[in-house]
Amino acid sequence: MAGIGFELYKILHKGTLSSIIQAFFLGIIIVAGPWILSVLTIYIIQTYTFGAIADNPALFTVSIVYVYAFSLFLTGGFHYVFSRYIADQLYIENYVTIPSALLTAIILITIVSVLPAIGFVLINDFSFISYHTLYILSLLSLFVVINILWIMLVYIALLKAYYKIFLSYLAGTITSIYGVLYLGKLYGVAGALCGYTIGQAVIVLLLITISQISYPLKKFTINKEFIASFKEHKRIFLMGWLFNMAIWSDKMLYWFLKGEHIPGTLYYYYIPYDIPVFLAYLTMIPGLVYFLIIAETDFHKNFFEFISHILEDPFRYIQLKKQKMLISLKNGIKGIVFFQLIWTVGILVKLPQILDFLGYSHTINIAIMRILLIAVFFHMLTLNLMIYLLYMELQFEAAMASCIYLVLNIVATLFSIFYVQWLPGTSYMLASLATTLYCSFYLYKKAPIIDFIIFSRT
Repeated sequence: MAGIGFELYKILHKGTLSSIIQAFFLGIIIVAGPWILSVLTIYIIQTYTFGAIADNPALFTVSIVYVYAFSLFLTGGFHYVFSRYIADQLYIENYVTIPSALLTAIILITIVSVLPAIGFVLINDFSFISYHTLYILSLLSLFVVINILWIMLVYIALLKAYYKIFLSYLAGTITSIYGVLYLGKLYGVAGALCGYTIGQAVIVLLLITISQISYPLKKFTINKEFIASFKEHKRIFLMGWLFNMAIWSDKMLYWFLKGEHIPGTLYYYYIPYDIPVFLAYLTMIPGLVYFLIIAETDFHKNFFEFISHILEDPFRYIQLKKQKMLISLKNGIKGIVFFQLIWTVGILVKLPQILDFLGYSHTINIAIMRILLIAVFFHMLTLNLMIYLLYMELQFEAAMASCIYLVLNIVATLFSIFYVQWLPGTSYMLASLATTLYCSFYLYKKAPIIDFIIFSRT
C-alpha cells in the first residue's frame, strides 16, 4: 500500500525547496487529512463562530469526539484487514477485485455502524435538545460517514491523484464550517452537527468519485474473497482492534471516572485531559509523514527485492538482498526517531508560547501537555514499528503488542486514578514506551532471521 508514498518520494527528490514543501504538505493531507481538518474545523467553530453552538457548545464538541473515538473503537481491526487484502491484490496484480472490495467494505462497515449507533440513540434521552430529531439523524449519519471515511483513508493510498484528494478535503472542510455556521444559527446544536456531517459526507463522496476514476467498478458485486480474508487475517484484525482500544482506553476511563456528565445522556468528558490530548495527537504527523514518504518507500523497495528472490536465487544473493533490506529498516527507524524528535523537542521548548498563541494558555496544564507530547512520540513509534512487524508477517507479535498496550494503559490509568494520582497522560506515556520497547525487541530479534521464518512457513 506504499503506492502514493512513491509518488510523493519522486516529488521530494526533485531537490528544490518548493518540491520538499510540496511533498510534505501533500503527505500531511494523505496521512491525516480528515483528522487534522476536523480538529481545525472544531477550533475555528469554537473560536470564530461560537454563536452557532452557543446553546450547548459542550454537546457539539463531545458528540464529534465520541463519533471519532467509538468509530475507531468499533472498526479499528476492519481497516487493517482491508489494507492487507488490497495490498495482496496489488502484489499479485489482480486489480479487478479491488473496486468490489471497496464496495463490500463500505456495505459491511455501514451495517456494522448502524446497529450500535441506533442502540446508543435508544438508551439516551436527547429530548432536551432543540430539534432533537435532527440531532439524532445527524449523529447516526455522522457515525456511518466517519466509519466509511476511515476506509477511504486506507484506499486512497492506492491513488496518485493527491491534488484531487487535497481539494476533496478542502471542499468538505469548507462545507462543514459553512454548514455549522448557517444551520447552527437556524437549528442550534442539532443544525450545527448536521452541517458538520454534510461536510464530512462531501469528502467521502468526492473520494469515492476519485476512486472510481482510478479503479472503476465495472460490476456491482460483493467480494466474497475479501469477506473470507477476515478468517485468514484474524491476527491482523485483532491487532488493529486492540490497538485502537488501547489508545482510547485511558481517555474513556478519565471520562467515566473523573469527567463531567451531560444530563440525560451517556456523554462524559474531561476537559483537563481532552483538549491537550487532541492537540498532542497532531504532533505525531511529522513522523507519520516521514514514514510514508521516506522510510516506508525505501524499505518497501528493498523488502520487495528480497522477498521476490527468496525462493529462486542463490543463497549468497538472497543474503545480500536481506542485508540491504535490514540496513533500510535500521535507517528508516533511525530517521523516524530523529525527525520526530526534532519536532517534539522543539514544541516542548516553545510550548508556553504555542499555547498562548492558540489561546489555550489558561485552559491547558503545561505539565500534562509535556507528558502527552512524550507519550505521542512513543505512540507514533509503536505504530510504525508494528507496521514493520506486519511487513515481516510477524502478525502474532504485532497482535501481542496491541494487547500489551491495552492492558498496560488500562491498569496504569486505574492505578493512577485510584492510588497514586499521577498527572493525566502518565499511564498513556508509560504504556506507549513499554510497547515501543516490545516492538523494538522483536524486530531486533526476528528481522535478521526473516528468511528462515519465511522458508519455514512456505
